[in-house]
Amino acid sequence: MLAIPTEEECLRILIEEGADSNVVEHCCVVKEVAKRIAECCGANIKLVIAGALLHDIGRTRTHGVDHVIEGMKIAMEKNLPIEIVRIIQRHLGAGLTEKEAELLGFPPGIYMPETLEEKIVTHADNLVDEKGVRTVWDASADFERRGFLDAAKRMRLMHEELSRMCGKDIDELLFPLRRRMKLSGSCTEYTSPQGTNP
Repeated sequence: MLAIPTEEECLRILIEEGADSNVVEHCCVVKEVAKRIAECCGANIKLVIAGALLHDIGRTRTHGVDHVIEGMKIAMEKNLPIEIVRIIQRHLGAGLTEKEAELLGFPPGIYMPETLEEKIVTHADNLVDEKGVRTVWDASADFERRGFLDAAKRMRLMHEELSRMCGKDIDELLFPLRRRMKLSGSCTEYTSPQGTNP
């Protein structure tokens, strides 16, 4: 499969790989956030949707930071397009510098989002926590509390860049999603109100 998978195909891949309901639901919420940003910024929406749904596929093997490496392996095993492999590779935090990646024991490579679609999925992931969609200030404050000061700064800069591209602050754009996230598309078939797979 070298074509960008559909939403349904992405969800099927997650389930086949053994993703638990929390991972599936998280990926679906990230997809909703990323899609809204992508529509505003003129990004490749199909790629953003697929990348958002599959960004955490490595969590089917581990919940550590190395889920990035495991996710890349799965994506390559599934013969997914390189654009999706790169979204998975570059989504951690607000991207990783070469030194940060080396300290984590990651193989040599680029772990900083470069394309618009990579940045959108990375930022959407940062704006989603277990409680739902949060503001960039809440997300960056969380990073700072955990000692990730450089990543918090990169996150705010990415937010500013995407806001400029959209012509509207991303937090304002996402405000309707912060009240009550309603999943759409195939995600409604793969998650239930309790967050469990059917």
